[in-house]
Amino acid sequence: MKALKIKLYQNLVNYRREMSFGYVQTYPLPTPSMVKGMAHALLDLQQYHNISISIQGRYDSVVTNMQKVYKFDIFRKERKDNPIIYVGNARKQIITGVMFVDEIVDMELLLHIAFDDEDLTSKLYDAVRQKTVVLGRNEDIARVDFDDTKLVDTSKHEVDELTLPYDIYLSPELAKGSQLVGTYYRLPFYYETVKSFEDKRIFTYVDAVYITKDKTIGFSNITKDTDGCIVNLFSVKK
Repeated sequence: MKALKIKLYQNLVNYRREMSFGYVQTYPLPTPSMVKGMAHALLDLQQYHNISISIQGRYDSVVTNMQKVYKFDIFRKERKDNPIIYVGNARKQIITGVMFVDEIVDMELLLHIAFDDEDLTSKLYDAVRQKTVVLGRNEDIARVDFDDTKLVDTSKHEVDELTLPYDIYLSPELAKGSQLVGTYYRLPFYYETVKSFEDKRIFTYVDAVYITKDKTIGFSNITKDTDGCIVNLFSVKK
């Protein structure tokens, strides 16, 4: 299978965990839905295209940042001293508060992305080199390492032993087969099309185990790219 290998760097980033609000927690690596959204946005795709994604990376530390937030709430007389703004024809009041946000420091990401349509994979390679890459929050711009960003082929290999150079999301089957202990996640992959911001997003999930770097995979039949990098692709077919 042809895939695009992308090497990214982000100095401070948050991959927001759902249902974390006043204290915004982060996943240790971006979820497949975030990477899928990044790829679809770079290609200006308006509907879901079948895609396979491998995610791994490493970072220095995690810090907690304190941020001032602004919320546009419905107008209430008891808050008459709050500033007022109009959103369309709706009158809103501005409410301020404080929020704590986890931020990963010096994140290096290694992603493999493969569309079922290989033409889209090739177009994504061009888009990554020409457009601004954003992964995480709107402000989480990524620097692309052009030397290590390339189109590669992936294939199965039998290995006796392999030490992981990056933290990685592995399939539960591979983690169990190598007796690797990690954190089990049900990661969002994509959601059905919604018509408005108020509509609920119904996600489809994939099961994954987060394994930290320097762990060893025992005898396994694993996927590698043409540069010898391990690849663990997750996909959801429609």
